[in-house]
Amino acid sequence: MIKRAALILLFLLLFRVSADASDGPGAPVADALRSANISRPVQLSEWGDTAACFTETDGVKRLILLEKHDGVWRIVIDNPTALLQDYDWPELWLDSDNAVFWTYTLSDREIVRYHSSRNADGTWNPVDQCFSDSGFGDYTHVWGTVWDDAHGGEIVRTFGMYDENDNGHGIEHMEVLPASWMIDCVRLADFDVSRFPTMFIAANDHYAFENERFFREAARTLMPGYTFIKGMLKDGAMHFLMERPDSSRVYVICEYMSHRAVNLIESSPLPAGTVLGWENFTDSLRIDGRCVTVQLLYSGKAGLEYIYDDTAGKDAFLFFGDRTVWQDVGMETVLYGDHPWDDITQIDWGSLPQTRFQASERTDAGHYAFVLNPDPADRLHLREEPDRSSRSLGKYYNGTPVTVLSEQEDWAEVTVGGRHGWMMKAYLDPGRRYDGALWLNTLPMPQLYGRDNEPLKVYEEPRESAYSYHIRAGYGAMKVIGMIGNEWYHVWFPASGEYGFVRQSDLTPGNG
Repeated sequence: MIKRAALILLFLLLFRVSADASDGPGAPVADALRSANISRPVQLSEWGDTAACFTETDGVKRLILLEKHDGVWRIVIDNPTALLQDYDWPELWLDSDNAVFWTYTLSDREIVRYHSSRNADGTWNPVDQCFSDSGFGDYTHVWGTVWDDAHGGEIVRTFGMYDENDNGHGIEHMEVLPASWMIDCVRLADFDVSRFPTMFIAANDHYAFENERFFREAARTLMPGYTFIKGMLKDGAMHFLMERPDSSRVYVICEYMSHRAVNLIESSPLPAGTVLGWENFTDSLRIDGRCVTVQLLYSGKAGLEYIYDDTAGKDAFLFFGDRTVWQDVGMETVLYGDHPWDDITQIDWGSLPQTRFQASERTDAGHYAFVLNPDPADRLHLREEPDRSSRSLGKYYNGTPVTVLSEQEDWAEVTVGGRHGWMMKAYLDPGRRYDGALWLNTLPMPQLYGRDNEPLKVYEEPRESAYSYHIRAGYGAMKVIGMIGNEWYHVWFPASGEYGFVRQSDLTPGNG
């Protein structure tokens, strides 16, 4: 009798479970959606007291988020601007009841993922974006973008590399951009993907186009009265081609300073009809049939990066830096001196040089010299005082440029990459060729590389001090000009004019 009663009870229990299951998991959620006229949710996902799905109404894709309070499901977010309208549905994922992700697969190696999390008070945070590209050998390159409410609102972007086990290989770069005007479109309820700064070029033009609105709004806020033509991110700063009220076009770099102040560097007027972006030279101006590219040399100063003339054959490129001009990518011969192309505020865009010789004619090296030891294996001391017994501040390779401040008998008072001291005049060459520029042979300077492709720390002083990461430290971009004791190298980046110090143990041999 007891067994029979147990069987009946088990049958009734199974019937009850079966009856409940007939409505399907998430049925109360579906009821809440139907009450909002959403009968066919896409990728409905539920976790605890949170549910999410997509839907499409009148051709507009929407993100729907529901929460259960006091046992009742309600739609708390219905966002028609959170999704890329010209793409297929992304993959929706709740990894808890406090975090939602939606992910687009752009190619077999590129994905972009959006994410928001819920605070303890129940509000949903600003959306962040992660773009990853696995097409770089053993490491996946990952760019993260998030809006922070600091200083009225700013965009913080990081770059890092990760192995197949998601172990970080170090953050190589971080940049911060002003974005106070985005305060109304970054939280999940109001998130607008078309206004979010997607700072990379995708194969799909529709997605790359999402950048423009961010730059357009930035230009309207930062340069009222000017007309926006085009914008891009480069050198950790926003670059714009703008039209002034007088209809002249200018190139403007918006630098967000370390103390969170906006600094606008505006060029002299460009030739009429100048455009930004030409064929695959997407960051170049088109001037007089040539591609002219601008760079932020260092904080507060911008100049030319290169000029490309496709009619010049093997000499098509002419590169520029702060006090430097060169033609070969390896920077084997560098013209050194004061030239007029390292300051966009003063450039005469109608008389740009076409050859190194033309550039040399307009370069003044009157206050400069370079180290020239009779034996290339020797290195010249920088002394604290004009005396051979004075303390050495470093030993420098042939070709190292120095600024001559004064002369005293056999000695020259100089600065070398920001360091002050004395060098013997007999080992400094003030000679010039082809008019004004010093023609430096950089081959005696050792070419060294960072270990294992790790980001290289370049310090401000030859000691534990402030430093920055450099990812362009090899392939001719960094020259070792001297040795400081047994621990430090003094290095020079001709492309930007920067100097710094690197631990000898952080570098491996290159070509010397």
